[in-house]
Amino acid sequence: MKNVLALIALLLSLHAQAQLTEDDVVGHGSFKAKSFKNAPKRIFINSFNVYFQVFGSARASTTGGEMLGTLRGNTNVVMGVALDGVDTKDFLEVTNAVYQHYLSQLTAMGYEIITTDEAGKTEVYKDWVKKDGGELSASQSVGFLKVTPNNYGYFIKRETAKGKEKSGVFANTGVLSKQLNDAVIADVNMTFYFVQMKTFDNEFLGYSQVTGKPNFHFARLLGDVKNQVLSSANYAFGKNLTATEAGINTTIKKGVWSKEPVFPDVKFKESAAAASKAIPDYAAIIFVKNNNVGTSHFLTCNAELYKKETKRMMTEFLDISLKRLGENIN
Repeated sequence: MKNVLALIALLLSLHAQAQLTEDDVVGHGSFKAKSFKNAPKRIFINSFNVYFQVFGSARASTTGGEMLGTLRGNTNVVMGVALDGVDTKDFLEVTNAVYQHYLSQLTAMGYEIITTDEAGKTEVYKDWVKKDGGELSASQSVGFLKVTPNNYGYFIKRETAKGKEKSGVFANTGVLSKQLNDAVIADVNMTFYFVQMKTFDNEFLGYSQVTGKPNFHFARLLGDVKNQVLSSANYAFGKNLTATEAGINTTIKKGVWSKEPVFPDVKFKESAAAASKAIPDYAAIIFVKNNNVGTSHFLTCNAELYKKETKRMMTEFLDISLKRLGENIN
């Protein structure tokens, strides 16, 4: 009986660890939060983006040449890992479900949702481009799909020829809120990774290697150097000089990993060792073969668990952000 009780306690402990709690998140930069009780019960969802990693790649290489009487060739290892098991409809299904839950919670709190048609009439967005949600874009960050929900619209300043969306250098939240009669402005971004890749190269040995393994988690940060996006749910309203009147920001403090077997426990490796030949005293020309390995791997997930866990973690995160908002409007 003691063993059974211990096992039950362990299972409950693991289940608790798998849930997002307020220990997992941190209010980052919240200010004058109590002022939200004075804000109108109207909200505009300025952004609602989910970034799903669908491809991971890494490269390791060494440069050939003469070393200790040996001529080595170059090594060059490339590994590309694609997410398998979920597709376009699945990413949209999850994003739509989370967005609809978010809307229902805001409505239950007494908020009126401001339409993009109304927001589009402001001076801020007068010359901006309105985009419809429900699309997947691979142009915003390398290896990631940016997903927006159906029946949702947002604004961008412009779009590059490659589909990269641009929204300007400076946030326009305060001005937008003021032009919407001090309405609350919400901005939501969430990111999921599925694979971790490591590289190793050694010039002395003439050896390079790339390894990979599943690493499915709700990430704190979209790590693209050119496009860093923090997983966050931010609320702001009003305008005070160049800033907003008040803000409540909820962010992921650290990555949150699922305890469910969404991916198999596998590892994969690609490596290349340089071909080498001792340099003869009389040699004028030595041909050394360059070893160049290009590989492709597919990491297959349990689709139903992938959808269940991404949906759960996003919903729990947004519920925490709304709880913080609710605590300051009542």
